[in-house]
Amino acid sequence: MHSKPETHTLKILVVTEDRELQRQLSQFFDLVGYHVLQAAEKHSALAAVAAECPQIMLIDADLAVSGDWELCGSASQRPQGGPFKFLMVEEPDESQLHDALEGGIDDFLIKPIAYGELLSRLRAAARVLEYERRVGQQSRVDPLTGLLSRAALAGHLRRQLTEHQGSAPRVACVLLDVDFFGRVGRMHGAAAADALLQAVAQELNQLRVGSEVLGCLGSDRFCAILPGANETTAAEWAETARKGMSAAEFRLGGIPFPITVSCGVAGCEGVETAEQIIQRAGEALQSAKTLGRNCVVQWSQRESNAEQFHAPDKLFERTVVRDVMTPCTVFLRPHEPVAEAIDLLDRTRLDGVPVVDAKGKLLGICERTSLAEIAETDDARTVREAMTTDIKSFGEDESLAVLMEYFTGEDGPLVAIVADGRPVGYVTCNSLVALSRPVKQESLAADARYSDTSEFLLVPDVRPLECEPAV
Repeated sequence: MHSKPETHTLKILVVTEDRELQRQLSQFFDLVGYHVLQAAEKHSALAAVAAECPQIMLIDADLAVSGDWELCGSASQRPQGGPFKFLMVEEPDESQLHDALEGGIDDFLIKPIAYGELLSRLRAAARVLEYERRVGQQSRVDPLTGLLSRAALAGHLRRQLTEHQGSAPRVACVLLDVDFFGRVGRMHGAAAADALLQAVAQELNQLRVGSEVLGCLGSDRFCAILPGANETTAAEWAETARKGMSAAEFRLGGIPFPITVSCGVAGCEGVETAEQIIQRAGEALQSAKTLGRNCVVQWSQRESNAEQFHAPDKLFERTVVRDVMTPCTVFLRPHEPVAEAIDLLDRTRLDGVPVVDAKGKLLGICERTSLAEIAETDDARTVREAMTTDIKSFGEDESLAVLMEYFTGEDGPLVAIVADGRPVGYVTCNSLVALSRPVKQESLAADARYSDTSEFLLVPDVRPLECEPAV
């Protein structure tokens, strides 16, 4: 089964001082589902290009007068990734159009804008960008770093897999990512990011010791093909490269800028295609990032770790009750009215609250269901009459396996966790089930009464003391 290609919303930068034109174009692009950015002068536009990398720019001719075409030529020229640029002109002038084409403009739009024509032009520009992207993928050399392209690397891997007639092929792949590379473009601009990638490529070339084949897969991802290597020896090469990158001196604007890299390694054992090897190395690289970056992960090790953590008897092997309990922060006294206990449960959203004596020793549990039944008949009764004394308790250091075994055989709503006879926490069946559920935003719903106000944080006014009149 083939997966659907990943799609992205077309990002368009409109550069004009005409606020009404900005408003109209924004409404139109929102309507057709494009992402629109706005800039009213050259410097803002250059900042937007560096930070947002729009695919298409619409530039008002009023901002490109007197032969100043810096705005058009500032972005990298395609096919390296620069935007497709339209010039919006009201009265076309042959000299102006000639200068615009020389300055980097790709096409023209006549004002007032005809939106049907604009939509057609945008689609045509998107096809041009896609064509140039595919041509770039087929190129044998990455234009920025001078290393081999993805297509050339894949071809080299395919040859390695097919040239070993009668014997098992022996080749490995290493993927390297510059850690937190996105900050470079945001803080220093696109030109600085490109310069750093070129410096990294040069350093990788200096780290070569044999027949390694180096390439760039786009963005900040580099690749090394190691003929004759298995996954273990490739991991040793990757570790040497990782240390070399950490020790190398990189500079941005003359200032030292140390970097680290994360590495994923995969061998050719059990694979049939070059794409499978690169994919495995990418999965190992992702594991290296989740482990804190600046490290090397082998694909086979990643698989063994995944199997270990998915094994039911391994995931919580060393987990004790203290790790999963909910700490006790509120308590009830046996003499308190049931109505106050119900109010406490409503405010805390708990299913039950421990009942303790004057020394803090556990007497029982007040559960929501039992309190509700008693309140229906007589809410003036006390907690002592409503609490449950038949409650199971565990120590903090008891293993989670023992707790799970209890809930498997019993249908009690919760158990108490005690230390020296005092309740320190509790565990419910639902809280154990939640351990296997991912935490999402909707998992943490706020109390409806406090969601739109901060009044509960205010300190109430203190009544003045009533003083007796002086005698």
